Amino acid sequence: MKYTINKFRKDYPNDDVCLDMIFKLRFAKMPCCPQCSQQTTFKRIVGRRCYQCSDKDCQYQLYPTAGTVFEKTKTSLVDWFYVIYLMTSTRNGVSGKEIQRQLGVTYKCAWRMGHQIRLLMANGGLEGMLSGVVEVDETYIGGKAQNKHKKVREAVNQNGKGVNSPKVAVMAMLERDGNIRTQIIPKATGAVLKPIINDNVKGGSVVITDGHRGYKGLDTSFEHSVVNHEQDEYVIGKMHTNTVEGYFSHLKRTIKGTHIHVSRKHMKKYVDECTFKYIHRSKGQEMFHTILSRVV
Repeated sequence: MKYTINKFRKDYPNDDVCLDMIFKLRFAKMPCCPQCSQQTTFKRIVGRRCYQCSDKDCQYQLYPTAGTVFEKTKTSLVDWFYVIYLMTSTRNGVSGKEIQRQLGVTYKCAWRMGHQIRLLMANGGLEGMLSGVVEVDETYIGGKAQNKHKKVREAVNQNGKGVNSPKVAVMAMLERDGNIRTQIIPKATGAVLKPIINDNVKGGSVVITDGHRGYKGLDTSFEHSVVNHEQDEYVIGKMHTNTVEGYFSHLKRTIKGTHIHVSRKHMKKYVDECTFKYIHRSKGQEMFHTILSRVV
């Protein structure tokens, strides 16, 4: 079910409702007060992000935002929830500048909010090994060396890594039913690619790759099918890598179209965001509440 902005505003009209939701997620299943061990209720303390035990002899206090991304933040909880809504409802992500414009906060605040929420999207939510038919591919993300500033090119050359080293290699393994795992890799060689596949794909599964030499030897553990793009092979019956290449297209549109530039240091967070959204792409409102559940 699609989660609309009107539904969001109705669900979370103010900070009190947002704080109540965080308290519910964190402490709803708590059987009794941690201090007096009595089955009691907790009442909100007005003007503070705090709940207090209703027992007059106890008055133990709980702070729902302690230990979360909301701890010590002066930004309203409604704004935080709204940014989570934006990041889970937009296909190609939300830039820090867009968050700054919509909330009226500083760019530093907007940038931090986006990255804190991306950390909650890590690992996508998929557990266990991939199996069945698994498409595997890799890509490089980054601008051309000749378009970079002279100082950047010179720094790269002094490090002895070549003019193309600013590009970041990303590997993806995608099940035909939609589950996917991604990983930033140092380079796309057999010594790097094959151990990752062995760690994430169940033995005996059908693994489909392109003609990259790094995938040679996979047939010892998997049913390895190759679609050789250099020979104009793209679809052989049900064998293709179009699905995983579609994910890479979405990832590149997000980075180049929305964020314009992403540094190597933070690339993993943006890849994790796209992976999370790809896995939960048909879940609508559930995606938003999945992020809230990870906050606590």
